[in-house]
Amino acid sequence: MIRKKSQVFMARRYKDVYLPIHRSNEHLTVDDDYVNSAFQQISALKQYSSLSQKTNVLDFGCGQGRLATGLLLCCPDLGNYTGIDTDLDAIKWCKRWIQKFHTKYSFIHVAAHNALYNPTAIHRPNLPISENSFDVIFLNSVFSHMLSDDVYFYLNQLNQGLKQEGIIYLTAFIEEDVPEVMENPPGYLNKVSTLPLHRVRYNKKLFLDLMTKSGYKIIEFKHQSILRTKQSVLIAKKNLDL
Repeated sequence: MIRKKSQVFMARRYKDVYLPIHRSNEHLTVDDDYVNSAFQQISALKQYSSLSQKTNVLDFGCGQGRLATGLLLCCPDLGNYTGIDTDLDAIKWCKRWIQKFHTKYSFIHVAAHNALYNPTAIHRPNLPISENSFDVIFLNSVFSHMLSDDVYFYLNQLNQGLKQEGIIYLTAFIEEDVPEVMENPPGYLNKVSTLPLHRVRYNKKLFLDLMTKSGYKIIEFKHQSILRTKQSVLIAKKNLDL
């Protein structure tokens, strides 16, 4: 079934926020599941950050604002939130249904090439963020759709934007005893991956090396702790000893 362009930008009310009707997140069509998935990751973030009125959050790969929606519901006093994505339709949705009603929330489109989300773009531009400006940088299922050169590029970009005591929280497909990098590994997680960069799986040692070379100190690694997608979680800080 072909969706009309206007349908992409539709929303429905949920408590005090709006949710997208047509969603890019896998298996989150039920509203409570959609919001609770954000709550679960926010709960994890609270172990490392106060998420208070002094907290500045960068959501890199924000999609349709799933994390933003969760923050609005459970952290109404949050300082500032910035969402960045290469999917122009997702950013348009966020501007219409989130930014319009919440002045501390802003969304930026970056026309970066990605074979899955923005195949027509040709560039890999620098991110429009200031140095040392974010207390929390959040990436959910972003590096799971990138190869290592892009991962290394964005890890370095994000490191510049992270405050000295800030944290970065990211999810990715990371396993031990597998090839260094594999796009759409056959049979992985008993899933069939048919789209470009649908699932990019990393060897744990390689991925941790990428983070170390990009100036991070690993705080915690949780294997496959996102139950819905089986992605692993990494929490890190800037390595101030470098």
